[in-house]
Amino acid sequence: MSITELTIPLPNENFVTATAYVLPITTPKKTMFPGIIICAGGSFKHLSQRENTLAALAFHAHGFNVYSLNYSLLSTDTEPLYPIPLYELASTIAFIRTNAKKFNQNPDALTTLGFSAGGHIVSALSGTWATVKLTSELNLTSESIRPNAQILAYPLTDLTTFFTNKSTKINHIIAIPELINTQRLVNAKTPPTFIWHSYTDTAVPLSNTLGYITQLAKNKVPFESHIFSSGIHGTVLANTLTARPEKGVSDINSRVATWVDLAISWMSSQFENS
Repeated sequence: MSITELTIPLPNENFVTATAYVLPITTPKKTMFPGIIICAGGSFKHLSQRENTLAALAFHAHGFNVYSLNYSLLSTDTEPLYPIPLYELASTIAFIRTNAKKFNQNPDALTTLGFSAGGHIVSALSGTWATVKLTSELNLTSESIRPNAQILAYPLTDLTTFFTNKSTKINHIIAIPELINTQRLVNAKTPPTFIWHSYTDTAVPLSNTLGYITQLAKNKVPFESHIFSSGIHGTVLANTLTARPEKGVSDINSRVATWVDLAISWMSSQFENS
C-alpha cells in the first residue's frame, strides 16, 4: 500500500487535497482496482477523521483504492460554501480518471461515498454531473466527472431537516435554492445507489433517506437500501474501531456493521464486468 497526498487543481486556480490509499499491482492480471472517493461528514464545519481515515482503511483492506477528499468547510467568510465542495468532488473524479494508470485505478469503477453532510455533496454531484451548467463552470466533460456509483451513509440530503429554523445558516452553506434538497436533483442519469440509515437516528432524520429512495424509484435509478431498526448517527463502521469514547457501546452495533460487507458485495455486482 502507498499513501499519497494528492493536490488536485480547480478551475479557479485553487486546489483541493485528498489522501490516496493506492493498492500495488499484485499479478499481471490484476493491474487495475475499483476506487472509492470519500466525503466525510462533520456538519460542514470539520471532517470526521473516523470517516475520512478509518473507513478508508477498511475499504482499502477489501481491495479498493480509496481517496479521502479534504473538501472545503464553512468559514467566517460571508460567501456561501457551495458550490465549492461540489466543484472539488467533480474535479477529483476527473483528476483520478486522468491519472488512472498512475494509481492502478479502473477509471470505470469509481464510487463516491458520502457520510452525513458528505452525503449531501455526493448526492448533489450525482444529480448534476450531466448538466451543461456544471461542466461549463468546471471546463470538464460530463463523462470525466461522472460517478459510476454512489454510496450514501446516513446522508443529509435535505438541509432544512437539519438546520431547522436556521435559514441564515442554510444561506451560509448554499445560496443556490435547487441545491438545498438533493432529493429534487435525482434524475435518470443519477448513478446506481447504495444507501443506508438507522430508524433511530435523531441527528439526521430518516426522511432524508426515505425521500431520496422515493426519487430513485420514481426515476428508475437502480438502488439498494437498508434501514436498520436501531443505531445512532455517525457510527461509521459501527464497531470498536470507530466507536467514540463519549458514546461508548452506543456506537457499536453488530447489525449496522454489516453495511460495509453489503456495500462491498453491491459494488462487486456493479463492476463485475469492468
